[in-house]
Amino acid sequence: GETSCKKCGMVSAEQREMGIPFSLRPEAITGPENEYKLGTWIGKNPKEAKKILGSTYFSDFDKVLRNAKHWIKAYTQKVSSQEIVSSRALKLFKESRKILRGKDTKTFVAACLHIACREQEIPSSPIFIATIANVKRDKLVKFEKQVCKLLDITLPPDKAAKKVRYVASKVGIPEPVSRKAIKILDRIPSFETGPDPKGIAAAVLYLVCEDTKYSVTHKQLAAVTLLNSQTIGNSIKRLRKDLKKYKIKIR
Repeated sequence: GETSCKKCGMVSAEQREMGIPFSLRPEAITGPENEYKLGTWIGKNPKEAKKILGSTYFSDFDKVLRNAKHWIKAYTQKVSSQEIVSSRALKLFKESRKILRGKDTKTFVAACLHIACREQEIPSSPIFIATIANVKRDKLVKFEKQVCKLLDITLPPDKAAKKVRYVASKVGIPEPVSRKAIKILDRIPSFETGPDPKGIAAAVLYLVCEDTKYSVTHKQLAAVTLLNSQTIGNSIKRLRKDLKKYKIKIR
């Protein structure tokens, strides 16, 4: 502090409260390693030093961030083994935290994960992510749109052909059959396949494998896509009409 004259206000002496070099103080730390917003040191010497947080807001966010990291890791393991998915989801979560206030953190995490999967073209769907995260699909979709708008993200088209290999691998269908199914879907305009790409992917595999040694049931496909058997059946009916419309033969 400073010692000043009570009459004229002139500073007569200055007392240094601490002699810790700036480079050793927490506020000198920058970059990703300082994500928890450490404050400064107070006291006359290092022995009396104490750490204080920048603000209550960051203290609360630190707790939220720790939970988010845990959930992202847990959910990603059920979707993909690629590290880039979890790291991208965490980055999206941090960058969009200003719209997190008042929202369910688990649903927000799930939305960020779905965006990361879409960006990396990893088979995913709102209902699939909502199921593994145990959150509501409608809220997930709403949060996803808000994050994309905030960060100006344009997601690639969610095409059924990109989900064929994933569904095939889950029910033991070999790669040659998957390639045949993809070629068939490529001949059908994407706007014809409807709003459920994963259902159409399951449907084309069902038709390609029908009456062969690789044949699968509605129930098997429903289990791996997290759809119900009726939805799979409706997708198959829709795809049969498209095949007839565009004169595409399975065999």
